[in-house]
Amino acid sequence: MRDGKCPKCGGSKIATTRFVVYLGAGLSGPTMDLFVCADCKLCEQYMVGSVEERVSVLDSWKWVQREEGGPFRR
Repeated sequence: MRDGKCPKCGGSKIATTRFVVYLGAGLSGPTMDLFVCADCKLCEQYMVGSVEERVSVLDSWKWVQREEGGPFRR
């Protein structure tokens, strides 16, 4: 969607804004870029900056650990 085309409906009327996520108690989180398609209302958010930096600085951010195989795989 960042290229000006909606991946869901193919629309080209895309609105965008930048905002900071508020975490409460005076804490601000990451800065986000938000994209919204005016036709189908699909929204996408992208974090500005490095994910690795956020994970290393904030205790509340963790890497997702994938289980190999899973409960229904052999």
